Amino acid sequence: MTRKTFLRSVTRLTCAALLASLALPLASAQAQKAKDTLRLAFADPIGSILIYEDSKPETGLTAGAVFDSLMCFDPGKGTLEPLLATSWSWVNDRLLEVNLRQDVKFHDGSDFSGEDVVYTLSWLLDPNSKLRFTENWSWIDSVELVDRYKVRIHAKMPFAPALVRLAMTSMPMIPKSVHGDPARRSEFGIKTPIGTGPYKAEFVDANKGIMLVKNPRYPQASACKPAASIGRAHILSIPDQQTQIAQLAVGGVDYLKVAEKDQVAFLSADPRLAVTATQGQTFNYMAIDASGRSGNKPLADIRVRQALFRSIDRDLITKSVVAGGAEAKVLDELCFKSQFGCGFSAKPKPFDRAAAKALLAEAGYPDGFEVELLATPSVFGLAEALAGEMRKIGVRAKVDRATFTAYRDKQRLGKQQILINEWSSGGLPDAYSTVDYFFGDSPRDYWQDAEIKTLSAQAVSNLDDAKRREFYTRIYDRAVEQAYVLPISTKPAVFVHTKELQIDQGSIGVYGAELNMMRWK
Repeated sequence: MTRKTFLRSVTRLTCAALLASLALPLASAQAQKAKDTLRLAFADPIGSILIYEDSKPETGLTAGAVFDSLMCFDPGKGTLEPLLATSWSWVNDRLLEVNLRQDVKFHDGSDFSGEDVVYTLSWLLDPNSKLRFTENWSWIDSVELVDRYKVRIHAKMPFAPALVRLAMTSMPMIPKSVHGDPARRSEFGIKTPIGTGPYKAEFVDANKGIMLVKNPRYPQASACKPAASIGRAHILSIPDQQTQIAQLAVGGVDYLKVAEKDQVAFLSADPRLAVTATQGQTFNYMAIDASGRSGNKPLADIRVRQALFRSIDRDLITKSVVAGGAEAKVLDELCFKSQFGCGFSAKPKPFDRAAAKALLAEAGYPDGFEVELLATPSVFGLAEALAGEMRKIGVRAKVDRATFTAYRDKQRLGKQQILINEWSSGGLPDAYSTVDYFFGDSPRDYWQDAEIKTLSAQAVSNLDDAKRREFYTRIYDRAVEQAYVLPISTKPAVFVHTKELQIDQGSIGVYGAELNMMRWK
């Protein structure tokens, strides 16, 4: 989307609101600071604060505020730190012993103990729970209570990412006394979400939104997961983007998460607003069907895939399309160095349009061929830019701008030719997450590479980090050498906000920020 196109799309509502807002004093933002209430908007309403029931980036923000996991990952140090657990150790390669804090309370005042850990994990393992993303805990065989503040977790097999799984927002601990009551369980995430986190849920309402209030008692606070600073956070459901922008302009909300570079430039022209870009573990990529599932024959030829790789000027694309300023960088690998087990040595061949055309001719397609780029909403602009690059070497590329549901349906049915998307590593600081996402046993695997599957099985069961790096280096190198998946760039989370607000760096969550890492200046 060009700046001109964007301006046209928001002229009637947004520009009017911006012009009107320029006449307003700064009192609106300052008043909210005085009230100690942060206001933000979600385009996609949250159905449940409990991330087990409504898995999306916005839920990651609220779930991380209301709930705690056993451990916390510190991206600055690259280490796991205590949170609800004080210490942990492997008794053997399938038995993990965890000691718990004895001073933590749930938001309703009840004590947190080992019974809640046993209850949470047992509920997750129960097939009657009918939850998605069971791979997060499917490695667990059983959990036992040793005493009030000590539990043992039995693994089905040696599973190297076990600790980071337990440290993520995707495995929060919930109270047995509330969720264990069948009459209250069905409404737990939408009416009575009770956790141990830095914020408590005052209300969750389809009309009024979500109100989170600072938890005044948070003894488990640390540099890894600090206590809340802002007193209240009011989350409003505003599906229409133009309305969101207008609300930011007139002081109705205090910040927006913005995806398009032109939108950021446009909004930041308002002298009352600032921009913060946070870099977690999210990156943009292009994935090509090499297995022939989609029926696009040329893509099965490695020379064609290499030609597509070489047709893309990733440096220009990153600078011109990806939001985030200096935080947006060209990426040569499919994992981040801060992740456990991350290793790589091969890099994509450099941009070379002449070499790309020669590869197409060698493969028997001197005049190119037709191909469809399937894109999700967050990367529509990127997909159009990539299609433009491909057309310059004669490949007749068109973009299917799919909704998230349509994209998943098309992927599942084997109709995905080339996918343009973003991937956040699931917020998991382990090289395993990306390999499992792309090459695991799921409809996402458009490569069916036996060598990668063998290496992946060896890597995930090896508890030696150095050896795991060797396995993952071979996996990631093969993905690049076979031109399966091309990393394009990092994708910072970009927030446009009132200058009264400070958003700290350090989140690796899929949303890109944490409420307890925001403060008033």
